[in-house]
Amino acid sequence: MTQSHSKSPRRFRREVGSWLFLLPHLFFFALFVVVPLVFGLVISFFNWSLLKENVFIGFNNYIRTWNDSRFWPTVQHTVIFAIISVPLTIIVAILFAHILKKKRFGQLWLLIAFVSPAFFGSVGILSSWKWIFASFPSGLANYYLNKAGFINNAVSWFGSTSVAWGVIILVTVWWIVGFSILLYLGALQRIPPEQYESAKLDGAGPWKRFIYITLPWIRSVLFFDVVRQAILAFGLFDQAYILSVGGPAGTTRTLVYYLYLVGFERQDFGRAAAISWYIFAIVLIFAVIQLVLVTKSIRSTEG
Repeated sequence: MTQSHSKSPRRFRREVGSWLFLLPHLFFFALFVVVPLVFGLVISFFNWSLLKENVFIGFNNYIRTWNDSRFWPTVQHTVIFAIISVPLTIIVAILFAHILKKKRFGQLWLLIAFVSPAFFGSVGILSSWKWIFASFPSGLANYYLNKAGFINNAVSWFGSTSVAWGVIILVTVWWIVGFSILLYLGALQRIPPEQYESAKLDGAGPWKRFIYITLPWIRSVLFFDVVRQAILAFGLFDQAYILSVGGPAGTTRTLVYYLYLVGFERQDFGRAAAISWYIFAIVLIFAVIQLVLVTKSIRSTEG
């Protein structure tokens, strides 16, 4: 009994010490995450404006958004973008991680070239790409494509919906793929080389080695990256706002772009808060579906 009593205060002090170490993180988490979430949920039930009296209206903001004909096209645009960009980014990242895994001259510079765009601000990056894909003849893409004989007249890169989305997806993948490459490169370097050697001796080709060795080994990183990419895809705003300005005719407007128009241009903050909760629900559903699909595919390969 005496020994157990002596251990209790020691265990209590350990636990208190652990919580004290966590307190700074918990404080800032509550301040910058929990409080804004709760505040956003509260104002979503109000007709909230900086210029008028705030009036409680219940679920009216959610109903108005649900019935708004301009809301559902932005959902469709964002979902299509996510369906294309998320797998494409993951495939490109795994491909280049495989290339960079093999030690060769200039490997470090290649890695820096892939990763460095992720550390630059959106305005500088996207302004450069807007100049590259400028619609006039002296735009960089038009100029060199014309010199190479691929086009005769300047292409209006953001005058067509499909071309505009193609440019947005290209720029997005180029911009964010570097961090994913680092993730998969670290995961690939942890795979024992003996497994690949044994598979080669058994006659397994590159595809089978990837399916039965690489994929199971990188699954935890893949799970994390799928969720991260889904969140990034549904947060698409800068590319559509700076490159295409939502055009042509609003066909590149996304959910966050729609939230920006409602909240900042129309000053309807209560409805904007309701839209943010719709975005949260859609991201959650999309991420869960992706995780289920990835889990099933990996389990089928392991089985």
